[in-house]
Amino acid sequence: MKNKLLGLGVALGVICLTACTGGTFLHEYQDVDLWGWSDDDTITFRLPIITSSGTVAAEIGARYTNTYDFTELIVLGIVECDEQVVQTDTIRIPILRENGANEGEGFPYTTTMHPADTFQVDSGHTYSYKVKHLLPTPIRGITGIGLRLRGE
Repeated sequence: MKNKLLGLGVALGVICLTACTGGTFLHEYQDVDLWGWSDDDTITFRLPIITSSGTVAAEIGARYTNTYDFTELIVLGIVECDEQVVQTDTIRIPILRENGANEGEGFPYTTTMHPADTFQVDSGHTYSYKVKHLLPTPIRGITGIGLRLRGE
């Protein structure tokens, strides 16, 4: 039992240490329906327990196939604290360069990351980051949306 408590304490310390010193404390992807991501589908990322206050830098990632029909993906990033919206950010994620080449890298899915606005967190609160696309129709070709967070 003592070892389990020690392990939990170390894990929480690592989360605090990386969040406080600029390290990445969340990097996760969630799957999206390849054949139709609807404009009312929201992807939700739950942040780890916040043990200290500070500024968080965010990046949104997109995994896509060549069936995606647009040169960019426009999404709304929503930061919630205790289930209340505290910040929103419209993010334009480039997919294709002017010459038609993919912005990202990878196979079979191409992955690209793009910065979003920083936001503030306070210890003792529960945070989530939600992502919705802002294109007028259900979109095809996006296979996943990612979120990378690091303390500043």
